[in-house]
Amino acid sequence: MTLSLELASYVDRATTSSTSDVLMKRGVRGYMRQHVRPLDMRCKMFGPAVTIERVPLEDLEETRRLPNAEMIAAIETAPAGSVIVSAGRGAEEEAALWGGLLAAAAHRNRLAGTVSDGPIRDPLEILELKQPCFTTGCAPPGQAGLLALKSVGRPIQCGGAMVNPGDYIFGDSNGVVVIPNGQVLEIMKAAADVEAGDQEAAALILAGTSLPETMRKLGRI
Repeated sequence: MTLSLELASYVDRATTSSTSDVLMKRGVRGYMRQHVRPLDMRCKMFGPAVTIERVPLEDLEETRRLPNAEMIAAIETAPAGSVIVSAGRGAEEEAALWGGLLAAAAHRNRLAGTVSDGPIRDPLEILELKQPCFTTGCAPPGQAGLLALKSVGRPIQCGGAMVNPGDYIFGDSNGVVVIPNGQVLEIMKAAADVEAGDQEAAALILAGTSLPETMRKLGRI
């Protein structure tokens, strides 16, 4: 998937902070909790979500567990530019939801990156690929014997935010926000405008304008 030139321009000029501000003004809590952090603070990621959910083995009857082949197929067939979003209830201290082999496949298929509400492994391999990755941390074990695949391509909770397949995922050094699919263009335009205003305000402050005066000009006090 290739972003339109208009949307790509807004994304380049926006941040997750300005996007979160726009969403909050519309009554949407689109930000993920602070424990979901970028592996590389310099990365920026934007694309539609492909969702995956895992749970502890004991929480899901064997007859309801999906074969891991479905998760592998979802990563392998995801359109270029997609973001893999993985939720792993019970995975916080247990098992890695992402690793070097999956990142290599994502890189080869030109996916935009991944978000993991749980740990990853092989962080140096992922960094070498320059594959954007947002995660809660790192852990050695994989999923075998610890987690079961519950769903692929269904709505999930990730980092405290609801993610529907096809919602747009935006990640940068501040964290991750989720943008409803049908509103992405107007929200990102508004976010780019907010960021431009903030940068102008920062320039005023550095030029000598007081913080209260600057904040009044922005309508924030």
